[in-house]
Amino acid sequence: MSNDFRDDAIVLHVKNWQTADKYAVCFTREHGKIRFIIYGGRYPKNVAGRLLQPFAQLSVEVNGGQRIDKLKSCELLEMPQAFDFKQMAYAAVVTELTAVFTEDHQPQAEVYELLNETLKLLRERNPRIVVLSFALKLLELVGLSPQVEACVVCGCEHAEEDAWFSPLQGGMICNDCHNVTGEEKFSSGTRKLLNHLKNLDFQNPAPFSVKGGELMELEALLYKFIMFQTDKPLNSISFLSQMGM
Repeated sequence: MSNDFRDDAIVLHVKNWQTADKYAVCFTREHGKIRFIIYGGRYPKNVAGRLLQPFAQLSVEVNGGQRIDKLKSCELLEMPQAFDFKQMAYAAVVTELTAVFTEDHQPQAEVYELLNETLKLLRERNPRIVVLSFALKLLELVGLSPQVEACVVCGCEHAEEDAWFSPLQGGMICNDCHNVTGEEKFSSGTRKLLNHLKNLDFQNPAPFSVKGGELMELEALLYKFIMFQTDKPLNSISFLSQMGM
């Protein structure tokens, strides 16, 4: 029985492999995250090797192998978005988060659509806001969304109160349960912003205002939460910090 398949794919990551090949990680519409080798992909005349660029949207034909899949052919569906430096830095966060929080060969059509919409929206809206919204939506889709509707310790709801956030415990800590260690301030305004961005309509995003302090607070909390989930800092998020973005 053949393990070959064809699917639409968005390129998450590409690197050189051995002396003449390339290795790619993509997220596909029907097969989830896949990894494959492009034999001869580093040769200038290899069309597939030239098309395999980060953020490109391709139709790929893949041969499933025992250890790793290999690319048989690919066609360009849509040119990679023409990002400026800042947009590209945030796009790298989007693709790295997708690669880290999804499993190989686990179909998740919602993640594919979210990824596709996000990469397009990065050119049209504030990339900082778009990436925070994407991260919250992705975490919810993979079942790792932080709990912010009630205290993770006692379960009480404190919707209008400033509270605390524990990346380790995975969500909000009320003032009664707060014990300082490892907990960050989590204002009611930041909590409202989190919920707004998690539910933001990417198809028709309505204009809204954001307070700088709440944006910075949410960004710091969310990226720290992500680091606890992954057990390591992500290169793309570290780069944003180094560049002061």
